[in-house]
Amino acid sequence: MEKRAKLGWNALRILGIVYVILGGVFLTIGIGMLFLGADELDLKIVGGVFTLLGGVIGLLGSIFLALEYRKQKQADRLIAAGRYLWGQVVDCQINYNIRINGRSPVTFVVKYVDGSGVCHIFRSQGVNTYRDPDYIGKPVKVYISDDTFRHYYVDAETLLPNTVEH
Repeated sequence: MEKRAKLGWNALRILGIVYVILGGVFLTIGIGMLFLGADELDLKIVGGVFTLLGGVIGLLGSIFLALEYRKQKQADRLIAAGRYLWGQVVDCQINYNIRINGRSPVTFVVKYVDGSGVCHIFRSQGVNTYRDPDYIGKPVKVYISDDTFRHYYVDAETLLPNTVEH
């Protein structure tokens, strides 16, 4: 079994799912009103508004989910290519903008110094764990696409197998 990137749940993925479901419900109600109210103008107008609104909301949700799917596939391609470097965790930052089940995700800040002395800083995706100072100084893999470091994936899951929450 090949390794896959674990990006977890974020706001865009949750919004995409909610919008697709809500858009489908609005589309169903709108189309039902259009077909049931064949003679009444008011029912056709309300049905048209519901259908149009459901289509727009469903399209937005589909776009959000497509963006998340693209991000997941890009991370999987980086892992499959197998080109990585070893960085060192220098900080664990809590993202207070997001709360899932009463807890904010932690982002690992990873530093890599190349052969010419240039320091590169990478940030991981949000990981649902507690901020622990034991993570600082540990090595972690950073998968890269090329020497420009534009596309990267920090494999923060390799830090977490030693952690068991009760």
